Amino acid sequence: MSTVAFIQRSLEFTHAALIDARNGSDEQLHFVPEDGSHSIAWCLWHTSRVEDLIMSRVMAEPQLWDEEWASRTGLAFEGFGTGMSDEDARQVRVTDLDALGSYQDAVFERTSRFLANATDEELEREIPARNGSESVGEAISLHMMGHFNGHRGEINLLRGMQGMPTVMAAQGTH
Repeated sequence: MSTVAFIQRSLEFTHAALIDARNGSDEQLHFVPEDGSHSIAWCLWHTSRVEDLIMSRVMAEPQLWDEEWASRTGLAFEGFGTGMSDEDARQVRVTDLDALGSYQDAVFERTSRFLANATDEELEREIPARNGSESVGEAISLHMMGHFNGHRGEINLLRGMQGMPTVMAAQGTH
């Protein structure tokens, strides 16, 4: 299996889990436990924004997030959750979860289109990063595959605390 094919398969799984995480009521998706900082809705917004930021650098294109998406979701145009205080994270409230889902779908589709045409060599290309540069493959594997699966675990914990099934509960069973 090529590295690109491995990344495609890994992100398909991660994306499916994040899409499945949208299943729940407004109250369930905005639940934050006592002394917690993130809700499922925050995790969905944050992971979508991070992927949008990374893929805009990878593809040298503008981010998909714009004033319209911010307005539709009821979220700030600026920021993406990293560096946000726990108190500020607790206050994140998505006013239109369907709009957030549509934004998430658009971000995932753009990533899929890029990977459909990427080569293993393309994954070695250096792009700007917070502390210098990193390869496209590093950006995707560290900040999307690894980071997002950490949030998937957080989402499953939040779902479990509310008596909800984990995301993709039937994955891998026949």
